[in-house]
Amino acid sequence: MNDIVEYGLREAYKSMKSMDKLAQIDPMIEWESLRPLMKDLYRNDTIKGGRPDIDEIVMIKTLFLQSMYNLPDESMEKELYNRIDFRNFLHYPEIIPDSRTIWLFRERLSSTGKDKIIWKHIWKNLEDHGIIIKKGTVQDATFIESDPGKHGRKKPPSPLDPVPPETAKDVKEGTSMKDESASAATLKKMTKEEKRQSRIRNAERKRMRREERRYGKTRRSKDGTWTKKNNASHFGNKLHTVQGTYLPLIREFVVTTASLHDSQVDLSIPGIPCYKDKGYAGAYCKDTNATMDKASREHPLTIEKIR
Repeated sequence: MNDIVEYGLREAYKSMKSMDKLAQIDPMIEWESLRPLMKDLYRNDTIKGGRPDIDEIVMIKTLFLQSMYNLPDESMEKELYNRIDFRNFLHYPEIIPDSRTIWLFRERLSSTGKDKIIWKHIWKNLEDHGIIIKKGTVQDATFIESDPGKHGRKKPPSPLDPVPPETAKDVKEGTSMKDESASAATLKKMTKEEKRQSRIRNAERKRMRREERRYGKTRRSKDGTWTKKNNASHFGNKLHTVQGTYLPLIREFVVTTASLHDSQVDLSIPGIPCYKDKGYAGAYCKDTNATMDKASREHPLTIEKIR
């Protein structure tokens, strides 16, 4: 069945081959030379483990397409099923990467620093074939949403819930998890040594609670932060990219927390004009600053600047 589907896709692709830019870019890049770089990303230590069903080169090409067309993971999965030129670029794989697989592969590359190595290799191949940025670059940022997890007040414990070991020990010793300094009458009866020991215990309990909040099991990303844009809250990270105006390929990228303002990241290239939206007004630029003008209080934009 897969052979029939692949044959149908190949036949349908023939009619649009002359219009496909991806078919021209594909042979310029030495994809197979990237395969040894991926060896240590996967392990085969158990019977259930092993290398992924999806080929590493297919995954790298998927991330290349995603960056070229600026698609989120869910949209990327959909386009891989819908677009024949994408399938041809991936050489018609039997298994199409889903959004979760794409996200995990990108995170694994990012955590090992191999994403930048791969990107430098791709750009070196393109530049060797005469594809360079001349006319200008466009810098922008987009949110990478993460699961914020559960937040708000904790649900009060039920009498049927098991007693934590620390609480059980305190109950046995005749104390409670509440700060012993809450009662003034109790403080008066305590000696200096008892007060000192009480402060030590309270400080240790607070430290344990902080450690539990920081390292406890939670869905929330520990690297993500909150920010607000257009009255909408976002949690996670932010991807800052710069790409060419003629060929929409990302030249460089930086991932930061969502709360960092766009103007704090400069990816402009010396000798090339950099176009940015008005959110970057006043930010530093290495060369010709083509940032949009921004109106301020009592200083509206002129008709020429608006145009």
